[in-house]
Amino acid sequence: MSQLSRNTVVDVFSRVSSSAAPAYPLGDILLRMPPGNRSHRISLFCIFCAFSSAAAVAQSTHYSVKLEPDFERQLLRGDETIEFQADAGEIEWQKQAGLRLAIANIANGEVTVAEQAVRVRLRSGGRHSLKLKYTAAAGRGIQWFAGAAPHREDSQDSGFATAFYCEAWMVCDNSPGQRATLRLEIVIPFKEGGNLGFRAVGPGGPGREWRGRDGDHFVFEQDDPVQTYLFSFGVARLAVAIDGMFSIYAQRMDANRAAFAKTADAYNFLRAAASVDPLNAHYTQAFLPGRGMGQEAAGMALMSQDDLTNLAAKDDVQLMAHELAHQWWGVTLGIRSWSDFWLNEGFAEFMSDAYIEKHQGRPAYDKQIAELQDRMRKLREEGKDRPLHWEKWKDAHEALGQIPYVKGALFLDRLRTELGDEIFWRGIGLYTSGSARRLVDSIDFERAMEMASGRDLKALFDEAVYR
Repeated sequence: MSQLSRNTVVDVFSRVSSSAAPAYPLGDILLRMPPGNRSHRISLFCIFCAFSSAAAVAQSTHYSVKLEPDFERQLLRGDETIEFQADAGEIEWQKQAGLRLAIANIANGEVTVAEQAVRVRLRSGGRHSLKLKYTAAAGRGIQWFAGAAPHREDSQDSGFATAFYCEAWMVCDNSPGQRATLRLEIVIPFKEGGNLGFRAVGPGGPGREWRGRDGDHFVFEQDDPVQTYLFSFGVARLAVAIDGMFSIYAQRMDANRAAFAKTADAYNFLRAAASVDPLNAHYTQAFLPGRGMGQEAAGMALMSQDDLTNLAAKDDVQLMAHELAHQWWGVTLGIRSWSDFWLNEGFAEFMSDAYIEKHQGRPAYDKQIAELQDRMRKLREEGKDRPLHWEKWKDAHEALGQIPYVKGALFLDRLRTELGDEIFWRGIGLYTSGSARRLVDSIDFERAMEMASGRDLKALFDEAVYR
């Protein structure tokens, strides 16, 4: 795609649709609140994650994972190899209690398996390879759909999805400061000699697909390093449609034409704002049987079949745009620590609202901001306010939560008002393009906005981000 000019970003709000249909707030959800009040459909699933610690200096450079689902028992059988560079000492990866290891081997070291961790003591530094075999039961990070109950694998709505918590289905370093590449192979077994009819959809670019004696094989490869919480995937009975750089996986394809058009429009808007291409050249949207889904992954997003219907029939573009925005703010730019989670979620929420302004008009944007202000007011009343950049967290629940979404988007709206559209969007492009393929923190964003504006923004950032 050719690079769009900065004027495209500034002028885009003068070329908007006359539609003013309401939009839903917030995405990144595997389990969402009941939809009785759309303004409170806040993330429950992807905002919590365990953090890691390790005594030695280690960087997991490549994961190779092969999974075979057992639909009747709601179980995943896994073979995994972790190739990494590390100094001598102890290295730790995370796993959940439901992931049970049968084999854990490494040369030149000893492996210790705890309930929620795998530790390796290396006798020397260099490149190493840890080989694992395990089973992973249903838990936080794996959702088996209602139709996938025991003896129900023939249901049309059968299947499962993983989201955010890589440690549910593989052994991984889930800290945001660690990026890695991935080769994921999913084998859908035959039942009584027949094909169950499932397809897998996963992160990165699709690789080979073939039918072997043991089942249907689907390979996905993420060649550029990303955080492991971007390794999510899904398995269901899905049809596939491709339109240039976009793919849609869904049970029903009656709305795919409208979805492709709106996705392309949102992509053009976000690409102009970012001033840089996303990390992955191809983007896949998977609309799965489970309800209330919304999870970004590398080059992909997982959503619900209902979201595809609403995107076409109700012009509900918010979740689509939110998840697409993560391909820049969350994938192409990765946060250095959980203390700056707002640089992922606050940006994605604000950018989806900004796209709503372009697509549906300024009143629709103002409505989104008003809903965020109301939500922030309630969070303060409940005593849940805290700085956007916050280093005093004791666990992942404290580090993340709703504040990064709500307060982060509101700060970006305030910054836009303070600086004016031209300078604000210039700063967004400078920050995003200058930090592409890097780990970032709030200081990086502050410096980019100061460079774009020619102003000292320390007092503003101290008040809005650090206090």
